[in-house]
Amino acid sequence: MLNEIFKKSIFKIQEKIYSYRNVRLEPSEWIEKNIYLTSAESRYPGFFSYDRSPYTKEVVDCLSVNSDVECVAVMKCSQSGFTAGVVTTIIPYIISETPSNILFLSGSETLVQDTVRDRLDPIIQNSGLSHLIRPNVFKKKNQKSGDTDFKKEFAGGSLTGATYNPRRLRFYSAKFIIADEFDDAPRADKKEGSIRSLLENRAKSFGSTKKICYISSPTVAGQSNIEEVYELGDKRKLNWCCPHCENYIPIEWRIEKEDETFAGIKYELDEEKKLIPESVHYECQNCGGKIDYSQKYDLNLTAKWIPTAKPKKPSYRSYQLNALVIPPGFDSWVDLVYQWLECCPPDGRIDDGKLKTFKNTQLGQTWQELGKTPRVNEMMTNNVRSYDIGVVPDVTCKNDGNGRIVLLTLACDLGGVMETNNEDVRLDWELIAHASNGQTYSVNHGSIGTFKRNRKKTNLERSNESERDKYTYSHGQRFSVWPVLKKLIDKNYIGQSGDAYNIDITVIDTGFFTRLAYDFIKGVTDAVVVGVKGYTEDEYRKLNRDTPVIQRSREMQNSLYILQVNQLKDILASNMKLAMGMDGFQPYGFMNFPQSSMGKYAMKSYFSHFEAEHRVPLMKGDIEIGYAWKKKNSDVENHFFDVYVYSLASREIYIDILRKSYPKYSKLTWDDFVSIVDG
Repeated sequence: MLNEIFKKSIFKIQEKIYSYRNVRLEPSEWIEKNIYLTSAESRYPGFFSYDRSPYTKEVVDCLSVNSDVECVAVMKCSQSGFTAGVVTTIIPYIISETPSNILFLSGSETLVQDTVRDRLDPIIQNSGLSHLIRPNVFKKKNQKSGDTDFKKEFAGGSLTGATYNPRRLRFYSAKFIIADEFDDAPRADKKEGSIRSLLENRAKSFGSTKKICYISSPTVAGQSNIEEVYELGDKRKLNWCCPHCENYIPIEWRIEKEDETFAGIKYELDEEKKLIPESVHYECQNCGGKIDYSQKYDLNLTAKWIPTAKPKKPSYRSYQLNALVIPPGFDSWVDLVYQWLECCPPDGRIDDGKLKTFKNTQLGQTWQELGKTPRVNEMMTNNVRSYDIGVVPDVTCKNDGNGRIVLLTLACDLGGVMETNNEDVRLDWELIAHASNGQTYSVNHGSIGTFKRNRKKTNLERSNESERDKYTYSHGQRFSVWPVLKKLIDKNYIGQSGDAYNIDITVIDTGFFTRLAYDFIKGVTDAVVVGVKGYTEDEYRKLNRDTPVIQRSREMQNSLYILQVNQLKDILASNMKLAMGMDGFQPYGFMNFPQSSMGKYAMKSYFSHFEAEHRVPLMKGDIEIGYAWKKKNSDVENHFFDVYVYSLASREIYIDILRKSYPKYSKLTWDDFVSIVDG
């Protein structure tokens, strides 16, 4: 009898053993069930809840063993809740549920020590997890070495706290890497190379199971570490469901709408230019509905992270967060507007230092070096003249004391897509007259083709998409751009004096759509047409480098020139700053523009392109050793800025062609050319 009962009991035990399934909770679920905070660690004591910072929940779950994500980057504002929601809560989860080696990094030993001692240790203790921390080895005299501010050992792995010291990083190996305050790390080390590559190699042996999480507020664009890894991911933005139109909208400080007004944070000032606090609200960029600060908590609970880009790898994710969505109890919208007004007073000068801090720490955005960006407002005021579009201003030029119009150039920039089943392009062009004293007069600009990025289209343009004529760079097609361009080249242009002018040289950007552009250039035998493309040896131009702005290409010596684009953009930016004298004198390089008409030479269609790029320094320590001109962001238009750069190069190219074509002009200069033309 006892024997039978024993057998049945054994069978039941075996059945339970063999039917056992290891169901592991996702990090966010486990954290809410197990992590307990006291008033010393949080203003919200009790079990941790993601209801207070729900936007951190998706990020922490990316570090789950069930997730395919290998690399996460969070570019954020300060005091956002990511330390509590991700850093100090994922570590206990790993120790308890999926033990392995963890490498936790921060900007200094003090930051590492404070995070472990003041935040992580109390969480482990208050959550009843202290028994999991036990040394794997003992020192002499039975001294434990497995539970310090920089090292914690547990069954299955260990936690190492460290700084971004490149000479020490190479000795660590970890499956989980938490890189906090990543912008405090050096970008590169002379001996070890890229810090990011060095860091990621610490997890190389774990293959696709590795988990690397970068978290930081950003700093200067082009130098920020977190910006670099953010750009590799899918660039997710937090979207609220608008309580009025029920569309999901990305929450941004300021958003330009199709009618050129702005949505986002709105406020009013009184007669003394003081903020009216109760006026502060968020305006939906989709419907214009008013969203109050009191609605933020509920909107956060239903918010979604929505990707805005294709990641470099499917396993890369990146997030960007600003202070508009952080939990109530931190800086309110009114607080943020007060800070904004300190940076940008209504009737005062912008404080770049305060604005940089605001963008980095409150908007979670990189700081653009605004001092190196061309400004067009003064140029529109001082450089727009009284001549008409399409007319060569030879009389105006003479009256300005700038001599004669001695050269007419046409420059073209190619854009669009040429895919198997989608050919949709636009060629942007500008005609410029060059004065004998070195000034320029813009004559006309335009576009051949109707291509426009989808995100730039208005609702009306999207609805009429099927009726739009799509142009192509293919030859012999109905809507090929090349016959239209050839008509521009062949046309006679009439001056104010009644004299006729022909285009002396046409330059075409061949950096993209190279073969099709070359075919056109080689096919033109009755005009001077050449291709241009940027010098590609180095993205950055070294300072104090003495090189000519143009160089004949070995590839097509008679019809292709290589440009020092960064150097030419420096020249253009300098020309934009030139001012006319009180007596009307115009310095060499001064730029003149016609009166705006029919949408041409207007701020949106033309002049805004000249503010689309900024000069980004290449730093070595605290020393600038080079620079590059880059677009401020992917949304800005810079086509006519590039076209003007090609126009500056066209003058140098024309002189070089004359040197090459006529032996007696082998040392020809611009002044020599002017003397010859003037007779």
